Amino acid sequence: MKNKPKYFYRIFLPFVVTGVLAMILFNGFAYFFTKDSLEEKITLEKQENVVQTMNTIEQKLQAVDYTFNSYVYDPSFERIIQQPLAASHFDIYQTIDQRLNYISTFGPNQTTAELVSFDGNWSINQYGLKQLTDSQESQLYKDYMELPHASAWLKKESHPNEIQLVKKVPLHKSKKSGALIIHIPLESVTNLVYKEEESSPIFIYNQNGQLVYQSGAADTKAIKAEDIAALMEEDHQQIGIINTDAKEDSSKLVYSKSMYNSWIYVSKIDDTEFSAAMKPTVIGTVMMSILMLALTVIIAYLSSNYFSRPIQELQTLIPRTKSGQYKDEFELIGTSIRNVLDQNQSLENMVTSQLEQLKTLFTINLLHGRKTEDEIREELEKFGYPLQWTHLYVLVLQIDQLDSQKYTSKEKDVLLFGISQIVSEVIKENERLAVAAIDSKTQAAVFIGCEEEEKQRPIAIQAYAETIQRTVKELFNVSISVGISRPFYQLSESNQALEQGFSSLKYRLKAGKEAIVFYEKVFESPEVKTSYFPKLLENRLFDSIKAGDSETARRELDSLLSDLFAQNRGAYELEIHIMRFINDVIELMQLLGMDSLMVKDQKTLYKAAFEMETAEEIEAFIKEEIVYPMIKLMEERESSQYKSVSEKIIHVIQQEFDTKLTLDTIASRLHYNPNYLSEIFKKEFGQSFSDYLSNYRYTVAKTWLKDTNMSVKEIAERLQYNNSQNFIRFFRKMEGTTPGKYREQNRFGSLSIENE
Repeated sequence: MKNKPKYFYRIFLPFVVTGVLAMILFNGFAYFFTKDSLEEKITLEKQENVVQTMNTIEQKLQAVDYTFNSYVYDPSFERIIQQPLAASHFDIYQTIDQRLNYISTFGPNQTTAELVSFDGNWSINQYGLKQLTDSQESQLYKDYMELPHASAWLKKESHPNEIQLVKKVPLHKSKKSGALIIHIPLESVTNLVYKEEESSPIFIYNQNGQLVYQSGAADTKAIKAEDIAALMEEDHQQIGIINTDAKEDSSKLVYSKSMYNSWIYVSKIDDTEFSAAMKPTVIGTVMMSILMLALTVIIAYLSSNYFSRPIQELQTLIPRTKSGQYKDEFELIGTSIRNVLDQNQSLENMVTSQLEQLKTLFTINLLHGRKTEDEIREELEKFGYPLQWTHLYVLVLQIDQLDSQKYTSKEKDVLLFGISQIVSEVIKENERLAVAAIDSKTQAAVFIGCEEEEKQRPIAIQAYAETIQRTVKELFNVSISVGISRPFYQLSESNQALEQGFSSLKYRLKAGKEAIVFYEKVFESPEVKTSYFPKLLENRLFDSIKAGDSETARRELDSLLSDLFAQNRGAYELEIHIMRFINDVIELMQLLGMDSLMVKDQKTLYKAAFEMETAEEIEAFIKEEIVYPMIKLMEERESSQYKSVSEKIIHVIQQEFDTKLTLDTIASRLHYNPNYLSEIFKKEFGQSFSDYLSNYRYTVAKTWLKDTNMSVKEIAERLQYNNSQNFIRFFRKMEGTTPGKYREQNRFGSLSIENE
């Protein structure tokens, strides 16, 4: 990349920077999105784990509790707890032991039961019947009988490895005779905890905030007292998640409160756990970033090399003295591209309902003949249009002239939208279909008429058209013309009516701007079938142009155009004669050795003139784009006094083409060597002197055949042919037909001469 030009880096670096930014944004978004999703997933899993653990443990605890209750409410139990027992009461002991063992089976593994009688001064547990000493009785009474509630779950410091359920019996009497105690080892509780990673232990706290149980290793860091105190508050939900506020230990607590014994089951989720879960994602993101960065650099290099190659080739064509200006040219290219992109931005969508858009689409399909009768009737019913009518018209509304420099593309669209809204307001909704745009300055509307009297139909259409024209003029200061088709009676004929409306607008060549033209009045009424072309005025104009007389040429052009528009009555006839005049001008250009003129957008003169729609546009086009440039060029030729040798030769040919003219004669007259003149002439015009002279005489021959009554023989003699047969052969070779047939095919010129 050392030998790359500077503009390569101007392309390469933005590519890389853009790619890197896109990579950062994409991967960053993916990382944070995945992080949030993963944290949420882990949190929900922990929450489910806590709830599952709580349900499993409570199921066992409640089963033991309910079994105890059923036992203590047994009438025989009250007698037993109040009487003393000795070795002689073995049957009673055995009964009690069996019941205690039975109750223990409902609890977790290794659960044991103990019954203490303070009236009988004895206790029964897994080790058998034992008489209590005074100190033992006193300690047990203090531990259990002084509890505030008749039934309670305990975690005593003297028994750190178990949980106790204590019931003071009899439950239904205020005077208690003993205590029934369930011993549940913490080890058996561990077997009930839902299996999970050791990094997420579960803590169980009683209603006093005392740690009852914790899973995992014994050295696991416990939850802070203030966090547990916060969970003990009544405003917390039964199941939830809270964030700890400790700066050194940022974590989440997932908890569930027991409805049975008010224990709180808590699991702690550290950030380290989230980090461990995110590790594969981080590695994948880094690898993807490296891959995307490598691809970005490769693509940027290849793209920059590709895009800079044409500029590099262009640079080789720039002289070294101008190499310093190349940067500005590069920036100009970039500016031009941006301008094109700005100009091609999509237009704002019109704020219309979907129904109106469908109505407009229906009208467009009708006008282009894309609907059958069955489809038309179905959509008329769907859109609520009338199903009966007496006649139909198509109105084609077209802007007469729109200055492209005055209106932007967006303003043109707004203008067309405004015109369509005016049409929609002027013509009642039940008398028209939706207005449809045909092209950039034309809109069409299908009029639905119900007048019974045929004479009233054109009057109503005329009134609508005039109101639309007047309103558009007042609001937008723009003139429009309206072409109206002949009446028709089936909507499937709308496409033919549209063509009739367009044909009607051709009459603006005669009627001028703001015309309202009915097709049947213009094209079906009898016209005077005369053809007039001011050939004499055209010859005078061409003579003035050849002489370089600017003032006379402009005056003759005004006379010719005025006579042409005044004498031709039909729009199509006028169009034909305008094309003929342009054709004659092109032949004059060839005679004078000028290049054929072109107008903007590379359109030919014929095509440009054909697209003109008013007499003012055509007159301005002929003057400004065709004749005036020719006059200016001839003036320049006259003022320079044929300073170019080639132009001097052309001048001699134009003046003396009907003489025995040779290059030797001209060379002698101009004091040049004939070979030198031949070389510079061919270099200037791309053909030899003799070929140019023959082509010039051929062009003159076509003009004489069309506009004079000279015989073929006379024309051949004047053009210096040895005999007429040589002339005929040459003419057939050039034109593809004989001079006589050519004259017959272009005989319209003789009629004009007679009229003159």
